[in-house]
Amino acid sequence: MKNSEWRMANDARPETGGRRPVVAGMLAGAVVSLALVSCGGAPSGASNETAAAAPAASPASTESSASAKLPAEVEGALAARVEECTGAGGVPHTNKAVERADLNGDGYEDYVLFAGWIDCENAASVYGDRAKPITILVGDGKGGARVALENYVYDARIESTGAGAKAWLTVSGENCGRPPAPDFASEAFCERPIAWNAQDGRFDFAPVSAVRMIG
Repeated sequence: MKNSEWRMANDARPETGGRRPVVAGMLAGAVVSLALVSCGGAPSGASNETAAAAPAASPASTESSASAKLPAEVEGALAARVEECTGAGGVPHTNKAVERADLNGDGYEDYVLFAGWIDCENAASVYGDRAKPITILVGDGKGGARVALENYVYDARIESTGAGAKAWLTVSGENCGRPPAPDFASEAFCERPIAWNAQDGRFDFAPVSAVRMIG
């Protein structure tokens, strides 16, 4: 309601002998209150305490929301990678840094953290120009996780989702069953899956016969 309309509502109250009758004043007050409710506001000069009682919510952070429900162990591993980026003067963007899938078939989410999925703005080579660190953690279904594989790979990819999901890691040379190359330009590359080692409770590379050569 505009201030002028509010003043008009007050000025419209009847005067009697220079004094406003009590009943008339109460009725006018009720009219003003109803008008304020219908307008959804308060007259100019109202106390700022009412407005301060309901502060505006801050916008959610894309970076924090991306890892809001990760286990503490995954958060810690991610924080270490982020520190490497910031330590090199970079600005980390981690919304794609972690992928989730049940990789060992126990029905619980596992977590793949690959440095190559972190966009370290202004310091893109901080994780290496070629192979980069990867960490895979298995979830325990109770909100926790533990490291089950750490290695350096050129890329990583999760094939399918849910039960039966498989992680394929891009490796080279002997990891592809090929002899070492004389130089990097001559190197052979492949995707090699990982397999769950239930006895040791960790992931190992699947047999080299399972590799998919690249190129």
